Amino acid sequence: MKKIFALLLALPLVFISCEGDQGPPGENGQDGFIGMTYDFTIDLTEQNDFSYTLFFEDEGIEVYESDAVLVYHSSEFYDDPEGDINIWKLLPQSVYFTNGDILEYNYDHTFGEVKVFLDGNIADLGTLDTSYTQNQLFRIVVAPADFIAESNVDINNYQSVVRELKLRNPNNK
Repeated sequence: MKKIFALLLALPLVFISCEGDQGPPGENGQDGFIGMTYDFTIDLTEQNDFSYTLFFEDEGIEVYESDAVLVYHSSEFYDDPEGDINIWKLLPQSVYFTNGDILEYNYDHTFGEVKVFLDGNIADLGTLDTSYTQNQLFRIVVAPADFIAESNVDINNYQSVVRELKLRNPNNK
């Protein structure tokens, strides 16, 4: 029994002491990097059917099928002495008019592109004030879907997403 006990104690040392050829070096990572953001300003007009498609490859954005793609819209900002601070709201976002009309900013995506578009119950989107269609600022957030699910981050709160995912923005906006 003592021999079996001694053998069991020595067994882990055999595995710890083993050496072999060193494997190939791994890729250099980016400390703390989990996701990225990308900003773009667009006009949503009759000419483009009130939609805009951004192709990730054209912008140097790498998206995998397993990634989450979130789109935020900024139509408001806080005045700040050091520069305006955008207020970001996760799409879809609805605008309710006093006459009962509803305008919705929405999106869909694949791992190759994201399409931002206007929707709602307005019979003629061409009658909208240009403040709803011109120079619209959007921000895409790309991050591993598993990480978002496991982190329990509130995706509706953009600042919380930035903090939790340690995001970077390739176009520095």
